[in-house]
Amino acid sequence: MRRGSGEDAETLPKAMNKKSHKKKQKKRGKAEGKNKENVQDVKVAEQEGSQPPLQTGDKPCYDVRHSDVMGRYVVANRDIRAGEVIIEEPALVVGPCSGCGLICLGCYRELEEGAVVKCKGCKWPTCSESCPGQGKYTGHATYECDLLKTVPPDYSKLEDLKDCYQAITPLRCLLLKKEDPSKWKAISTMEAHNELRLARGDIWPTNEKHVVQRLKSWGLKFENEEIHTVCGILEVNAFEVGGSGANARALYDKAYLLAHDCTPTTTHTDSERRAGRPITVRASVPHKAGELITLCYAYTLQGTLKRREHIKLSKFFDCACKRCSDPTELGTYCSAFRCPKCGGRVLSAAPLEPHASWQCTEAGCSYAMPAVAVQMLLKRLTDEFEQIDANDVAGFEGFLHKYRNVLHDTHYLCLSALHSLSQLYGKVSDYMIHEMPDQQLSRKIEVCRELMKTFDHIEPGYSRLRGITLYELHAPLMVLTTRDFEKKAISKDNLRERLKEIVRYLTESALILGFEPSQSSEGLMASAARDALKKIKTWEQIIGKIS
Repeated sequence: MRRGSGEDAETLPKAMNKKSHKKKQKKRGKAEGKNKENVQDVKVAEQEGSQPPLQTGDKPCYDVRHSDVMGRYVVANRDIRAGEVIIEEPALVVGPCSGCGLICLGCYRELEEGAVVKCKGCKWPTCSESCPGQGKYTGHATYECDLLKTVPPDYSKLEDLKDCYQAITPLRCLLLKKEDPSKWKAISTMEAHNELRLARGDIWPTNEKHVVQRLKSWGLKFENEEIHTVCGILEVNAFEVGGSGANARALYDKAYLLAHDCTPTTTHTDSERRAGRPITVRASVPHKAGELITLCYAYTLQGTLKRREHIKLSKFFDCACKRCSDPTELGTYCSAFRCPKCGGRVLSAAPLEPHASWQCTEAGCSYAMPAVAVQMLLKRLTDEFEQIDANDVAGFEGFLHKYRNVLHDTHYLCLSALHSLSQLYGKVSDYMIHEMPDQQLSRKIEVCRELMKTFDHIEPGYSRLRGITLYELHAPLMVLTTRDFEKKAISKDNLRERLKEIVRYLTESALILGFEPSQSSEGLMASAARDALKKIKTWEQIIGKIS
């Protein structure tokens, strides 16, 4: 494990370990992310699967290095441009996430209990007879199907069936020992942290019960320690893959080497419909030769306490990156409370010490909160926040108003509310973009701009969050501009300047989101941005050239 610190022989900045998982968004509807029309899926899969194989002959733009503090990590061996591909490689193994619901073994889509199509061979759950994952090592492989024929699922015990999924991905890793030794060899080099996991007292017994004993009950002869080691490799190194509704994790041969930092310098996407389900890691910011290449394991829109707690729990190390070490979180104040005495900012006195007190930073103010009070307050506010329906505009606005004197404007709970609002305004009933009054359109603009200020610090450069927010920002600006022009409340010169601004936002959004798979929600948004740019060109007939 790379336990990054500031004291490396290569003079590296402080950075910690591991990779980024996409945080799952709150579900916006019961049917979203469920089974989709498989005929369309198969056609897209055939189109994307017919792409030429990944190029592996080019010299990598990075070097793998080692230190006693960080273990193996990756640095740029030349200058790297923002947006440049750093790593593109197929998966070694793909399988269900631990704790998932009832899903298809081929494509990992969540299934309705009454709409399961049983695999013709093993009778295990699939989405359809034409599932694109059937027969593929990244899905329900033939050799796996042959093995599972001997342990058909009991559909009268659905909870036990769901529990079986915890053993599927470890089993797929172990089957590679015979079916694909080269992939097994690559997996075997990854860190499992057996000693740390055994000392924790919770993970080891869970895996013993749900994975080791499950595989034993299926009559499989793998060694107990080997099964536990595979479980550890997955827990430490797996990426969560797939878009909305997916419940999969995957191991990759090179991408897992990137060090963790809570302000990542890369973004990554996986192409679930391409052969081998490759991952693509891109530079989100420019890198100079010798600079550390990082990604983030935690959700960047969380505060330091929550990020460090999550990383410690799931990856077994204490993050001490620059953002975590700074009480202000790089000037974003993502964890700051409002002082009830003077209205100033209340921050942790020592953010790397979970039990440290929190103090008001205003000169002359003596207000302080013990750590336990902060934890209790955060839990109460988080529980209340999570009760808000995902489509409830008034609910999120009400939360922001209710706690305006408790939470700093850029506290991560406020940012989460703003992030939801940025995507709800203009898209849900009673708030459709062309029906919204000017005041609500201005509110959407304000929300997006506030988010952008923080994203520039915590996810700088070509980040997915930036690309989406830029797209959301262009829409109310365009509607307001059109309304002003129709009312003759704006001159041609002012109109041209506004359209130039909108073009800048759409151009950058199309560039960033264009890196995403074309059929993903982000890829479709990139296409919409390009279409919007074409439509804006028609304004040139009225005001002349815009750019």
